Amino acid sequence: MRLKTCFAALSLFLIVAIATFNISFVQAYHSRYPVLQRLFYGTAAGGSGEPSNADYSPYPGLKAGADEPNGHYYRNRVLVLMYHDVTASPKDVRSLSAANFERQLRLMKDNNFHWISMRQYRDFILHGSSVPDNAVLLTFDDGYESFYKYAYPLLEKYRAPAASFLIVGTIGNPRKPGVEKLNWDQVKEMHRGGIDFFNHTYDLHYYGPTDARGKHPEPALSSRLYLKDKGRRETEKEYEARVDADLRQANDVLKQELGEDNRVLAFPYGAFSKPLLRICKNRGIDVTLTVKSGLNRPGQTNGFRMNAGGMSNDPELQVALMKQAEQRLGHAHFDRSPAYKRFAVASLAVAAASFAAWMYVGLALLRRRRTTSAVPPRTASR
Repeated sequence: MRLKTCFAALSLFLIVAIATFNISFVQAYHSRYPVLQRLFYGTAAGGSGEPSNADYSPYPGLKAGADEPNGHYYRNRVLVLMYHDVTASPKDVRSLSAANFERQLRLMKDNNFHWISMRQYRDFILHGSSVPDNAVLLTFDDGYESFYKYAYPLLEKYRAPAASFLIVGTIGNPRKPGVEKLNWDQVKEMHRGGIDFFNHTYDLHYYGPTDARGKHPEPALSSRLYLKDKGRRETEKEYEARVDADLRQANDVLKQELGEDNRVLAFPYGAFSKPLLRICKNRGIDVTLTVKSGLNRPGQTNGFRMNAGGMSNDPELQVALMKQAEQRLGHAHFDRSPAYKRFAVASLAVAAASFAAWMYVGLALLRRRRTTSAVPPRTASR
């Protein structure tokens, strides 16, 4: 085969190999990377855990089905659902109507999902304790007063345990702006009623500056911030001291108010880092939660959560998604079948081999051209 023909064939083969690997990578990892999620499904799920706009659709290709009172969808796994604001008449895209929340609870009950407590979840994650099939943990972030007014009565009605993550410095603090938060009397009443409360930081639930112009803000809990008075970013040591002090203060207040040690943290915006995980471990926090979607298995100490809130929520389609959690959420493809992983690795190996062959033939073609151009043209004999 002539070098030019061989080079052209290898170029085409290389393009196909790279495309195949990219497709397999996107399919396997779309929920872990928000940019891929938006490109692949047109959603923002897995990033902030909240819809980016009112047209957001987290249910691509799903259809509501009939109730399955004896359905079995997954076992030895826990699906953690994440909520924020639950209110009577939502005006914010992140808010869920109380009517839709009750519809969710009814559908979960009618389709054989089983709610578990945070204590059961921790025992499952840390010790491999058994959980019922189709296990679900309900979690609520930020400590909005609407949780007490609208969500808690429904949780009592359906006898559903739940966990609430408090921005501790805002509880009972009228000086904190924003959506009205719980007070400690409400928290204690719900705690006596079976709701567990945990750490969502003391006062680090915000985006802070990382440079002098403030053009690149990042979550304050997981990032080194810019120190205006010193004209630089925090050192790693300064960052760790700031975060440790915040988590310690939050844990101390929770212990003082509720009489229990805090061992669980939900990361604001789902953002975390290796230093932050180390700080949590040193602080006695052994279970953490992100906003990336997926099913949790024993040993998954930094857990997945599926967004179940927002004005765009459709209870019927959400339950349809929950039924297909093993097939659709997170790394389900890789977790379910080693064949997917082998295929992705094989396609990467083929792409690498193709690139090596392409480079070899390309260099050979280039050398031949140089050799040809260096040979002086023949002169006609007289």
